[in-house]
Amino acid sequence: MELNILTNSEFLPDFMDIIRAFSPFVTFNEQETENIIDISIVNENVTLKFKQKTIKNRCYIANLPLIKQKSEVKRLAKIMLYDLLSEITGITLPYGSLTGIRPTKLYHELQASGKDAFNYFTDYLRVPAQGAEWIKKICDNQQSIYCFNDNEVDFFVNIPICITRCSYCSFISAELGKIKKWITPYVEQLVREIEHGIALAKKLGVNIRSIYVGGGTPTSLCESDFEKIIKALSVINCKEFTVEAGRPDTISKEKLQIMADNGVTRISINPQTFNDKTLALIGRNHTKQDIFNVYAEARKFNFDINMDLIAMLPEESFEDFEYSLTEALALKPDNITVHTLAIKKGSNLKLADYNNKIELLPEKMIDYSRRAIISSGYEPYYMYRQKYMSGNLDNTGYAKHGKACIYNIDIMEETHSIIACGAGAISKRVWTAENRLERRANPKGIDVYMQREDKILKDKEEFFTE
Repeated sequence: MELNILTNSEFLPDFMDIIRAFSPFVTFNEQETENIIDISIVNENVTLKFKQKTIKNRCYIANLPLIKQKSEVKRLAKIMLYDLLSEITGITLPYGSLTGIRPTKLYHELQASGKDAFNYFTDYLRVPAQGAEWIKKICDNQQSIYCFNDNEVDFFVNIPICITRCSYCSFISAELGKIKKWITPYVEQLVREIEHGIALAKKLGVNIRSIYVGGGTPTSLCESDFEKIIKALSVINCKEFTVEAGRPDTISKEKLQIMADNGVTRISINPQTFNDKTLALIGRNHTKQDIFNVYAEARKFNFDINMDLIAMLPEESFEDFEYSLTEALALKPDNITVHTLAIKKGSNLKLADYNNKIELLPEKMIDYSRRAIISSGYEPYYMYRQKYMSGNLDNTGYAKHGKACIYNIDIMEETHSIIACGAGAISKRVWTAENRLERRANPKGIDVYMQREDKILKDKEEFFTE
């Protein structure tokens, strides 16, 4: 009997994910991949043909629901292609056949189902022991925060505005100077949506666990517009209130005071690098001294502070990255997040065809960062992965004891519903008992968002109450 649940083309996105992970050692486009890879499934036997090679495996799916059958067959097919490419190239990847954004979420799910998650990762998913140990370590460090609770939600506010666009950025974010006429009307509509979201949480009978104001760069706004948003959120009684201040050239004493006066508990000041040459190269209009000045001013308040760094920025050597990490650690922020550069569609680096796949350099940078940060008294507490990342590695957040960010864990492990406000914001609803999750996105563009206020509020009401 043939198990006709998937067509050959339905495997193509998964196959492309694996092939991209092996880049630059193996490179095919979608049309080439579709022509040289063939898969068939008969009586739970999966056969994969790749060029002149054929590999067979068994997928035990007969007693599973159809949707689970599909996911298991796709997962096995990716593993089989990984095995073939690994054999051809002689290369093993740091996370084996895993290509998804949330490896820690899968690890948690396996543990909850009673499976030996570590052995599943190493034996079945082909994750090297070092990678599996890193994932396990992060999951273990989340235990004081990680939970499912249908009586709590998180609250996200999106301000997709920056003063300039960084060369690596692929977010839907507008430059401040190009949309000046829209900013105050956008802020006023956003405040109304925030008030609606707060009322919706009350109607649902749920507590708001954390607030996260992101973007873009929220502190790109002038003081008066920025204050309207922060004040609207200040009425929420929650465990954590984060504002992604981000770029040092947008942070003023007045904005720091606004946040302190309105209950903000955590902010980000994100250098990305402490090398002036690189800052200019990636389009950030500030110097490393500006980072030091803003950080010193922020430390006068009682904020937990996160700092972001990026490995593999253009023209940076290992020594450049090492210097930036040393400077960040010397400041002793409460959190440090190390990103591995991902070349995304829509970014200027992608348009310039920048190569972020220099052999062994990403691995050297990330391995060094792990050792240096942990030895400085931090522990990794959340991670996520993206397509087109240097070395097929990860982004990892580290925290001092008791300083882990609640929202970061909740959104990455998808344990809580999220009421999201603003252009491009994505609300999320989690049904714990059904192990089900759905998303509802607001329009991405600020202009479209402002034309659809009534519909946005109505859709969100229906999404959370239906």
